[in-house]
Amino acid sequence: MKSIHQNKRHKYLAAAVFGCIALFSASLCSANKEAALKLPDTFPISMTFHAFNGAKFGSPAGKKVFEEQAPYSLIHGPRPDEVVALLHARWPEKIITLQAAYGGVNSPLFPKVWPGHLLYKTGTLLTEDISSTDMFISVANKNQIAKNNAQIEKTTRKIPFSVVIYAIDESGKPDWSQAEHVVIESMNQKGFVVKRGQWGSKPLSFKAGKAVVASHMMFWSGQWQLNFSLHSPRGGADNLTAAEWFARQIAQRVTNAKADGVEFDVARWIFGNPVNNSMDINNDLIPDYGYIDGVNSFGLGGQVFFRELRRLLGSNKIIQADSNNAISGVRGWKYLNGVQLESFPSANDFDRFSQSFLHLQMWVKNAEAQPQISYPFTKTATTIFSQDYLPNGSPTDFRFRVGFAAACLLGMPHPFAGLSSIDFDPENPSLNNKKKEKKGVFNWDEYHGGDLNNWHWLGKPVADAVQNLTGLSKTDKLAKANWQWSVAKEFTAKHSDAKNEFSATVETIPASVFPATLQNGVSLAPKNAEQIEVVPGHEYTIEFEAKGDDVWQYAGQSFERVPRMLTINGAVSTEKNAQPLSVLVDSQWRSFRISFVADATHSVTPVFGVSEQIGTTQIRNIKMYDGGGERWMREFENGLVLLNMTGNPWTVELPEDKYKRLKGKQVPEINSGEMIKHQVVIPANDALFLTKTSASIKPKI
Repeated sequence: MKSIHQNKRHKYLAAAVFGCIALFSASLCSANKEAALKLPDTFPISMTFHAFNGAKFGSPAGKKVFEEQAPYSLIHGPRPDEVVALLHARWPEKIITLQAAYGGVNSPLFPKVWPGHLLYKTGTLLTEDISSTDMFISVANKNQIAKNNAQIEKTTRKIPFSVVIYAIDESGKPDWSQAEHVVIESMNQKGFVVKRGQWGSKPLSFKAGKAVVASHMMFWSGQWQLNFSLHSPRGGADNLTAAEWFARQIAQRVTNAKADGVEFDVARWIFGNPVNNSMDINNDLIPDYGYIDGVNSFGLGGQVFFRELRRLLGSNKIIQADSNNAISGVRGWKYLNGVQLESFPSANDFDRFSQSFLHLQMWVKNAEAQPQISYPFTKTATTIFSQDYLPNGSPTDFRFRVGFAAACLLGMPHPFAGLSSIDFDPENPSLNNKKKEKKGVFNWDEYHGGDLNNWHWLGKPVADAVQNLTGLSKTDKLAKANWQWSVAKEFTAKHSDAKNEFSATVETIPASVFPATLQNGVSLAPKNAEQIEVVPGHEYTIEFEAKGDDVWQYAGQSFERVPRMLTINGAVSTEKNAQPLSVLVDSQWRSFRISFVADATHSVTPVFGVSEQIGTTQIRNIKMYDGGGERWMREFENGLVLLNMTGNPWTVELPEDKYKRLKGKQVPEINSGEMIKHQVVIPANDALFLTKTSASIKPKI
C-alpha cells in the first residue's frame, strides 16, 4: 500500500507539471497507445537519456528540462515513473521507456524475495550450532564471506553487509523454508558478529555442518541479484523461478507507468569481475561462475526472463538490454527488440570501433521483436560539454560525431550523456565514479542541422549504408597460413581441418574456472605463424565466414536463436581492453569483417577461440589485409552521412555543388556552412554530416 505521503506526491506531480498537459484528452492518449509502436521514418532520430536526474518537478529547473525534450523523438529513463504519463499527455507521439536493473532488486523488495530466488556466492558450512538468539557465527572458510573488516565497512556504506544462512537436508540440498538473512557487523579470528532476522526474515536455530552461510551476489551496490539461471529452484507464493517472478515485477511496473517499454541496465551473459564474484548457481558450495555441464546456465536462463516478460507485456512493448559485446552481453534474438551499447564503442575504446559496430549491426539485423531498436549510446567526455581535450590539445567532439554517425548509418536513434572523464566501464561499476556522469538534455548542432533548425533535417534514407574498402590492400596476408586446431588440457573436442573450412565440436570444458579461461581451450591458429608478417601498431582487417549451433536443448527446456561466441586473440591491441575481439555466430553462414590495431607488445597472428561452451562452430575463408575497412556513407533525401574510422584521412569524391557543410555554432571550424565543390576529406577517426543544396533536393510529388 502506498503511503499518504506518496499519494500526495503523485497528485502533486499530476497537477504541478505544466498546464499545457490538459490540452490533450485521455482519448487521444488511448488511441496513441493502441497503435503499433514505430520509430520515426525521417532522420536523425534524437533521444534523451535520464534527462530528469537531479531536476525537481514543479521547480523552474524541472520545467526547463521537461520542455527542452520537446524536439526529441525518444525519452528514456524519466524518473520517477509517474512522469511517463505526463510526458505522454504532453507529447502522445513520443516513445518513452523505463530503465531497470537486470535481475537486481533494491532493499524495499528484499523482504518480498523468496530466499531461493536470490543469487549467492559460493557458501561455506556453519561450524558451530546457533540458537535464534546467538549473535556470533563460526564458519569453515571465513574468506568465502569477507577477507577483513575493511571490506565489511566498505560494503556497508550504502547497504549493510548481508549474508544468508540456510539449512541443508541429508543430501546436501538447500532447505529454503529454513533460511534467514543476517547483517554482518564485524569479524574476528573465530567468525562474525551478526545482527539476526534481517530483511523480513525471522531468527532461526541452525546445526553445525547442516547449514550454509553465503554472501549475496551484488552487481550495483544496494542491489541483490536474482538467480536467472536454469538451475534456479521454484518456490515462493506462486511456485515460480526467479526469472518468472522478476518478469511479473517488471511487467507490473511498465503497465502501471503506461510506458512504451523497458531497457535493462548492464544485462549480461557472464557476471562481471569473477575474481570477487564466485557465483554458485546450484548452491552446491562449488564455484561454477554460471556454468553447469559445459553450458552457461546463468546466461541462457535470461531467455526465460525475456520470454516471460514478452508474454506478459505483449508484442507492442519494447524490451531492450544494455549489452556491449558478444563476450559479456546478453544473447538471444527471439524476444528482444534490440540492445543499447553504452559508452559506444566498447567502453569508449575507439580502437575497437569495428567490433562494436559489427555487434550493433548483428542486433539490428536479427532482433525479432518490432520495432527493431538497437542503438549506440554515446556516453563520453567531449570538449563542448566537458571541456575535455586530447593530450595534444585537440578537441574531443569527434567522439559524439562517431556515435551519431553510426546510429544514422543503421537507421537507429541516438542518445548522448556527458562524462567529465572518458574513463568509464559500464561492465564494472566498482571502477566508476558517479560524479563523472553528466546527464541532462544535450542539444548538438548535428541533431537539428545547425541553422536549419530541423530535427529531421536528413529526411528519409535514399539507400542502405555503403562500406568503402579502398583503404585495404589487395594482398591476403593469410593466403599461405597453415591452419590447425589445438585442444588444451581438460577440454575434449572433435575437429576437422580442410583447405578453407574448419569445424570443431567441443564436447567438454573444465568446471569451476573463470569464463575467460574457457574461450581459447579449443582454438584455431596458423602453425606457421612466424612466416606471417604482422607489424605492431599497424592497422589490419580480418575477414572470415562462420556459423555455429544456436539451438539449445538444456535443463529440460528448448531455446532457439541464441547465438554462440567466437573470439579472436593474437594480433589485436589489448592496451586499453584485455578482452579479445568477439563476434556472435548462429546457424547461418555469415560474413564478418573486423578492423583492428595490431598488438604493440608482440607480433602474432589471429587465433580463433570456440570453446566458451560445448557445441559446434565452423569457420572458413579466413583472410587478412593491411589497412582499415571502417569507411561508410549513407545518402538521405536531404543530406549525407560520412564515417571514417580508419587511421588515415579519407577523400570522398562528390557531385559538384550538390552538398555543403552544416552551419553551426558549436564547432564552426567543421560545421562552417561551406559549399563542397567536388570532394571532401573526412579526418581519421571522425565523421561528417553534409546537407544537400536546395537545387539538388528533388521535389516531392
